[in-house]
Amino acid sequence: MATPISRFNRILLILMVVLYIISLGAFTYLNWSLDPEHVLWMHAVNALILSIPLVLFYGSAYVLISAWREHKLTGQINPRLAKVIHWAPRIAAILIIFFVSLFSLDVFGMEGTPLELLGGFLIHSIPSIVMILMLAFAWRRPAVGFIAFLIAGGFFLRFVILGGDLAHFLLFSGPLLLISALFYADWRWAKPAPPPTTSVAI
Repeated sequence: MATPISRFNRILLILMVVLYIISLGAFTYLNWSLDPEHVLWMHAVNALILSIPLVLFYGSAYVLISAWREHKLTGQINPRLAKVIHWAPRIAAILIIFFVSLFSLDVFGMEGTPLELLGGFLIHSIPSIVMILMLAFAWRRPAVGFIAFLIAGGFFLRFVILGGDLAHFLLFSGPLLLISALFYADWRWAKPAPPPTTSVAI
């Protein structure tokens, strides 16, 4: 059973890498076309920052699909993949919080007194603060993480539905929904299978 799973995972990995490269290339080209005057290193930094949610999106999709297939074929997942599923949503949540927090720094490029800038920074940091609290509660309770990040992903998804913005889905709501799915997998799939019961003849 291990051979078809391994072959499937290789094909899936190649697909996710190709989709990541296409997505990053599209975002980089869009940024360049909107502001071609930016120097090369600025575009490189933007591409590096955009890689955070894109790697989370396609990496999470890869882990979830491989785990779903293995669980479907064998009824459980191997201990190595279970360990990956345990840590993946927690690390992914930290990275998406870091990514969202970067947008709060734009406040310091505006005009205003230091106190006004600090107040604006704190207001713009509310989504990051909320997600930090969500992660703190979900760290040892994957069921909480599943529900909390599902709600967060749904909140960001409204911008995709109302605005029809695929970029917003890849950068915000998509990673959050996949983090929720990873917490679900950690909650429901990553548990070891119960030992077989043996009947004792009397």
